[in-house]
Amino acid sequence: MRRAWRVDTWSRPALASPSSTATSDEEGDVPDARTAFSVVRWLAVVIPLVDVALVLTGVLSLRTGIVVALVLEALLAVVLVVEAAAFRRAYRSARRSGGSRRAGLVAGAEAVWPPVVLRLARAEAGVLRALWWAVRRRADVGPGDVPLPYAGRFRLVLVALTVLGALETVVVHVLLPWETARGVLLAVSLYALVWVLGSGLSMFQRPHLLRDDELVLRFGHLRTVAVPLAGLVAVRRSVEAEHKKVLSRDGDRLVLSVMGDTDVELRFDPPVHVDGQDEPVARVAFWVDDPQAVVRLLRDRAVPAGR
Repeated sequence: MRRAWRVDTWSRPALASPSSTATSDEEGDVPDARTAFSVVRWLAVVIPLVDVALVLTGVLSLRTGIVVALVLEALLAVVLVVEAAAFRRAYRSARRSGGSRRAGLVAGAEAVWPPVVLRLARAEAGVLRALWWAVRRRADVGPGDVPLPYAGRFRLVLVALTVLGALETVVVHVLLPWETARGVLLAVSLYALVWVLGSGLSMFQRPHLLRDDELVLRFGHLRTVAVPLAGLVAVRRSVEAEHKKVLSRDGDRLVLSVMGDTDVELRFDPPVHVDGQDEPVARVAFWVDDPQAVVRLLRDRAVPAGR
């Protein structure tokens, strides 16, 4: 039977700032290339691989395979031209809206890449960045930001997974008698080890951040949620377990859990708009390593009504 306990600490009412009103960004007239060319784009990637496989297995002759490849090259060229135009328009639109060059590149990629590919690319980039930051001993904490660590419970787990993964890689490489299988499993094991290590390190490098006007909640390089603090009326320590997803929505409550647990809950009145959420959020629950200190910090940041 699951045990849960709560210690409520109510914060002073906060005075909502007029500048906290959500404003919608103006979006450029960018055609949705993912809708118009999604099928063609995937075919241009999958069919060449199938073509090569059929030639290598003898199903198609080399001459037929070359003809098919030339036709696909022409198809791929058309797709690239169209997507390059969509990328350019999205990039320019983001830059005209005041975004940085990086924001423009991200907008362009979102306009032309399939969502699955985009998520995978971001995950891979996050892993590589975490490994590079580990070498440089860098953390994603800006000037004036107050870091709120949440990954303390991952330290032992990360060490154990890294050691066991390295041992497994060595044992499998030694015991398997087939050279090809050893090479494949070695590559897969090393990739998995790098992914686990990079993902774990990113949780220490990217803590939650408390700023003057917002609370940035994060889960490594995979999740980031910026919660405006305008309208904060209550803070309580509330330990809950068995959340099934890292980021979930339950009515007017937004949850960002760590290993299925949360230990702090915020309440807002009126509810606040959070990026990525269709409806305003009245409660936010999350996990931190030191919930008592976080409750005190948020209480001190609250502005009493009428002041």
